[in-house]
Amino acid sequence: MKDILGKTFECSCGKTHEVPNIEILEASIREAPDVFSDAFFIADLNTASLVDLPGKRSFVFNERRPLATMENVEKIVKASGDFPEIVSIGSGSLTDIARYAAYLSGKRFSCVPTAPSVDAYTSTVAPILVNGVKKTFMAIPPRRILLDIEVLRNAPMDLLRAGVGDIVAKIPARMDWILSHIVTGEYICDFVWNDMKDLLKEILLKSKDILNRERNAIKTLMEAHLVSGINMVIMGNSRPASGAEHMVSHLIEMFHEEKEEMPPFHGLTVMIGVFVSMKAYEALVEKKEIPLKDYSIEERRKELLELFEERKVEEFLKTYAEKKFPKIEADIVGEPLESIYKEFFPHLKRTLETIDVNSVINSYSKDFLSRVVRLANTIRDRFTVLDVFDEMKILKNFSEMVF
Repeated sequence: MKDILGKTFECSCGKTHEVPNIEILEASIREAPDVFSDAFFIADLNTASLVDLPGKRSFVFNERRPLATMENVEKIVKASGDFPEIVSIGSGSLTDIARYAAYLSGKRFSCVPTAPSVDAYTSTVAPILVNGVKKTFMAIPPRRILLDIEVLRNAPMDLLRAGVGDIVAKIPARMDWILSHIVTGEYICDFVWNDMKDLLKEILLKSKDILNRERNAIKTLMEAHLVSGINMVIMGNSRPASGAEHMVSHLIEMFHEEKEEMPPFHGLTVMIGVFVSMKAYEALVEKKEIPLKDYSIEERRKELLELFEERKVEEFLKTYAEKKFPKIEADIVGEPLESIYKEFFPHLKRTLETIDVNSVINSYSKDFLSRVVRLANTIRDRFTVLDVFDEMKILKNFSEMVF
């Protein structure tokens, strides 16, 4: 990854890619106030204890897991005053809050990850809750990232599991991108996949080592997250990292937030989405018969209204109505999909077992998760395998048999 930081290059996809010049350094987290000597820090009750924060230039959320909401972003915009840089000490949500607050206030942004749990650190996008609906905003990349491997190794076990869950999601996300390229003609880039696939395979093989907190395995996981974030920067969107599996995750997270509950860590709900996508591609590649069953827009609206308030439901349905489903040929699976399926899926299945996807699945009712599967393609305009099943009129039956 360091070979391309700060460079511009012509890609075989036909586009010119620009990579931001991010400085990545390994140091003790306690050095952060000196490394970022003129920055404003944000932390939460968990992460503030890891470093002696300078009181006049820091804000600590009075909770252990602040959500990335527009209200919290606005708090940091106001609290950071005239400081030229905002630095997050934490994982996904704090990073998103700091990144978007820095973007809105015209400041620099840097981060100190405290868990190898998400690929948000090097990204330029920030998923933010706006009036209870998760929206992805363009923001800015970090100027500098400080990594303390000992802190990363000792992150809570659920954050390590979440980190594996979020990174292996890049496999079905790539397949969704290929599928959209085949069906809709969407532009696709091979560089970002070639840049990532060896790291993904290594993580699949080292998932037990990651859970055992082995130093090199944790470093590999963290590197993969940083590369994934850079790939999103290169593309200008999250397509290389996010497909149907993230739509499943976002719908579950929004359901919890609707009920004013704290959702599970992001990568844990992504695990469920990866399981769903894996089952969908098994059916598609192996040509499994799924009976046809209509799923009307009225039924979709009724099920959404049982989960969300009407204002959000209408927003979701507007997004869904703007999707243009092309006619899907019966045999749409090409060699690229089959190749990834054969190379990665046996390992992916074992990894999901290692990180115990069943414990997350079993924390919800099967009826709820089935509903999530058939509603997930309503909330975003991105084309995925769930849209293929929707157009083929097998989405409802698939959703009822997947768990």
